[in-house]
Amino acid sequence: MLHRINIRQWVSPLLLMICTQLTAQTVIEEIKAIPQCSAGIIYSVPTGKQQADTPAPDGKKPFYISHFGSCAAYYLESPKDYEAPINVFVKADSMNMLTPLGKDVLRRLRLIEQDAAHRTGEITVNGARQMRQLAQEMVDRFPDIFVDGSYIDARSIVRNHSIMSMQEFMNQIARHKANMELVMKSSHSNDQWMHVEDKELEADRFNAETKTSYQAYIKANSNNKRLWESLFGSIDYVKEHIDTTKLNDQLFTLAGGIQNTPLEGVITLYDIYTPEEIIQHWRLHNAKNYISYGGFELNGGNQPFAQRAPLWNLLHQGDSIKKLDHPVVHLRYSSRGMVMGLICLMELNGYGLKTPDLNQLEKQGWANYRIAPFGSSVQVVYYRKDKTDENILIKVLLNGQEARLPIKTDCAPYYHWEDVKRYYLRKLYAHEKIRFNYNKSKDE
Repeated sequence: MLHRINIRQWVSPLLLMICTQLTAQTVIEEIKAIPQCSAGIIYSVPTGKQQADTPAPDGKKPFYISHFGSCAAYYLESPKDYEAPINVFVKADSMNMLTPLGKDVLRRLRLIEQDAAHRTGEITVNGARQMRQLAQEMVDRFPDIFVDGSYIDARSIVRNHSIMSMQEFMNQIARHKANMELVMKSSHSNDQWMHVEDKELEADRFNAETKTSYQAYIKANSNNKRLWESLFGSIDYVKEHIDTTKLNDQLFTLAGGIQNTPLEGVITLYDIYTPEEIIQHWRLHNAKNYISYGGFELNGGNQPFAQRAPLWNLLHQGDSIKKLDHPVVHLRYSSRGMVMGLICLMELNGYGLKTPDLNQLEKQGWANYRIAPFGSSVQVVYYRKDKTDENILIKVLLNGQEARLPIKTDCAPYYHWEDVKRYYLRKLYAHEKIRFNYNKSKDE
């Protein structure tokens, strides 16, 4: 009989403790201690233990939360994502080319596929639980906001797992006894500022120089001969019949996703890797995330500006809400790419890092599982004494933790709203000027 072990009961509090003491442990030490971190953006933000909030100065109280979040953990979006690696192992098995370990991995892959059957693209049971817990933590953390007369507006991009995440979050808020107005909407009309595609920036994302750098990084972090020898009976068979790059990515993605499903504590795929191989696989995914959403200088360092529309929206809403009599919460659910790009654009906790050297990422603490895993969010919380108070303060929570902004303040982790607005408006206007001049030069 299989015994289920809820690993997250003890992993999550431990990870939360580690992640709040970044100077005490490096990225590599974290991953070695907790291999689940290597799942990167398919890790899930831990719940169940909150940071104690730094008291707001001058008796100010929260009155508005602007929340930009990603969806909860979900099953991969196509049955082919599960079928493809199984087919590789089935073919090898038919030719008597699987080792005993390889046969057992095939058994586990079939269990993973069975668990995901008819659920592709949906949030998992663990993901639904995570959303409810995150919602309850927000309600418990800000009792001054979730009161009679409050207005809670939630919007989601038109993707099944984003809609389901929003619904779970709002359903939990609805359990609160306060008489609040709750509104939910999912529409493509929100795409212009919640699901932005910048074709110009995307075209530069993997330019020739970036491809060369990333290929060299892949080569330096792809020592998988031992892995293939442990799974398949002949390395020559592997070279002739298997796209090892694709299978590598498929297996490691499935390995990281198990922790988000009912199979957590029942099976694992991490045991087929050595600790160093786990780190190497994480490095490749982390570097690709940085190239796509971070300030990688070889592709111009401007990829975070793809998410300038959410930042414009945040600044606009922050000003328009100042004089309202009742508390307001704006909840936005989009992709992890949007959240990661926004975090880098806002330079939270130094994640606006700019470097041409991918080897600097782990040294500088730029780690995807810290930035935008499942359930990640940027919450900007606004504070005032009353609606006549002109000196509004804000605090930014990154994945529930008080974040550091690239702005001077005399009351950290709180910042003066006018200073924050001025800094980001200048940044956005400077970028728009560069884009205008660049496009003008192309037309001439």
